[in-house]
Amino acid sequence: MVLMLDGLPQVLDEVHTSGTAQTKHKIHGRLRNLKTGRFTDHVFAENERIPLADLHYRRVTFSYAQGDRYVFSDVETFDELDLAAEVIGDRRWFIKDDAEYRALFLEGKFLDIVLPASVSLKVKETAPPIRGGFDTTWKEAKMETGIELMVPLFIAAGETIRVDTATRKYLGRE
Repeated sequence: MVLMLDGLPQVLDEVHTSGTAQTKHKIHGRLRNLKTGRFTDHVFAENERIPLADLHYRRVTFSYAQGDRYVFSDVETFDELDLAAEVIGDRRWFIKDDAEYRALFLEGKFLDIVLPASVSLKVKETAPPIRGGFDTTWKEAKMETGIELMVPLFIAAGETIRVDTATRKYLGRE
């Protein structure tokens, strides 16, 4: 959900409520500014109304990274669109060459991309696989994009696994 808070588009990343029967409920949200990439925490009153951003979506593919810019190509028009590395932030670990993403546009300006719920990544480096043993035993593995995750012991280098982009956890084999 993208809110227009203080005239700036903000993505609502995390939400939880607080309050008791004797106190008014409040909604606590972690917001990411789409223009700067910075995170802020905001407390909304129970009856507070915030306008939603009028967004448009287009499909883009990741082309390349150059310095502190990530360049995407519009699937329909083949226009090059770029984002600053600070806007991408830690989501860079899930961006792969020639992968397709949804792009967010506000008033004709390219603001951000939306990651899928899970991505497939190839295991680049890990300890040799061990068959048997406990299912709850994990080891470190380095993925093709450079991120390091914990994976089960039976995963070998060269295998492709699914990773949750929100929690950065192993979901299963591809």
